[in-house]
Amino acid sequence: MSHIKRKIVTILTDERLPAADKITLLRELEADTLSKERSATEGMTPVDGDDGENLKAIENALRRLGQQPVEAGAASL
Repeated sequence: MSHIKRKIVTILTDERLPAADKITLLRELEADTLSKERSATEGMTPVDGDDGENLKAIENALRRLGQQPVEAGAASL
């Protein structure tokens, strides 16, 4: 399991965190992951070889909390 996926599980299972805080933390992970993928497409840094799996996991976690993920189509990369 990747570092990001472990972090997602930790966030989702933390009973002390209100849903709003979980969403905020997941949005931060989402923004960081999108930024890394965007920079990789520009040749700046390599993606960790997850083929978008981390972003998919974040999107699924957001959906579990009733949120829609950021639209991240090819045009946004």
